[in-house]
Amino acid sequence: MVSYSQYEYDNRVHRYAESLVERGDGVDVICLGAQDQLAYSILNGVHIYRVQKRDYSETGPMSYLLKMLIFFCLSFFTCTKHYLKKKYHILHFHNIPDFGIFCTLIPKLMGAKVILDVHDLVPEFYQRKFGLGEGHLVVRLLKWTEKISARYADYVITVTSLWKNTLVKRSVPEIKCSVILNAPDPKLFYRRQTQKIGPSESFILIYHGNLTEIFGVDLVIQAMDFIRYSIPAVELQIYGQGKNIETLTRLTKDLNLEEVVHFNSPVPRSEVPQILIRADVGIDPKRNGILAGEGLSSKCMEYLAVGIPAVVSKTKAAQTYYDDSMVMFFEPGNEKDLARCVIELYNNSEKRQELTRNAMRFNRKHTWEKYKKHYYKILDSLS
Repeated sequence: MVSYSQYEYDNRVHRYAESLVERGDGVDVICLGAQDQLAYSILNGVHIYRVQKRDYSETGPMSYLLKMLIFFCLSFFTCTKHYLKKKYHILHFHNIPDFGIFCTLIPKLMGAKVILDVHDLVPEFYQRKFGLGEGHLVVRLLKWTEKISARYADYVITVTSLWKNTLVKRSVPEIKCSVILNAPDPKLFYRRQTQKIGPSESFILIYHGNLTEIFGVDLVIQAMDFIRYSIPAVELQIYGQGKNIETLTRLTKDLNLEEVVHFNSPVPRSEVPQILIRADVGIDPKRNGILAGEGLSSKCMEYLAVGIPAVVSKTKAAQTYYDDSMVMFFEPGNEKDLARCVIELYNNSEKRQELTRNAMRFNRKHTWEKYKKHYYKILDSLS
């Protein structure tokens, strides 16, 4: 596998890799690393090659692209070197970027099969991240790159039915494209007997994940300016990283919320369930619109899996997979409506219990066990 991400914090790559080790396959992951990590290590049977450090300091499209080009060169060399030793049957490339899939060129020419896993639609990602119009030269170039990357791949996987529809419309035949949802790993995310129940001294809201603009963490902080006057001892626990951290901490300070909003470093995937079960409500404040509105946050699925009620932005993707008997919807981008939902759940414990009961329907329909078997089937058909 090749992914421009840190393995320990990329739930999707992590789940695939450990599921393959579980059935006896050999797995190497080429990825990014933190400043203090070893270039090579083995974690739960997965061999991890960290070929580049990531510091999230990109200020524009060109600096972002430059780092990806460096990663492409390093992953091309590493893929080729290890293929000549190990003769991989399949190489599974995780975007962003799409063009990075060509780091598998030598193995593919020698008979290996290649999968493109579309975590994000890159043209829309660039439009959102850098404020580009749909007709911008870079966006048109990215759509062309998506198309040739999808045609090059032997199979394409993506994360929602909405994005599959877009990919089939512009880049890939439907017969070689399917959806694998970011469903939580049931070995980690399940309902525990030690969960927080009944009244306690504090009412804890939680957000865990990326802190970039599309995920709407600033909206939760602004909502806390209303919530704190209605809920005694409320607190918001934020676990995440990203270059927006300074903006968010400044917003917290400007609103005098330092005593109720707490920032924490991200934790490895194995530790996430333990922080979730201490919370009363999980928040998924994703913004709507291009890219964001059609992506489904894994954090909300994790809230539902461990059994805590979720307040969720009513985006197109959220409405496709959830209904208002499973989650508490609020109007996207509206911090006052978000606050209203939290306050209503605080005042209505029966509503919280009803949401967690009804969420079991989603959990039963979208299990990782189901998607894992589908993934195995894809791999076996290719090899």
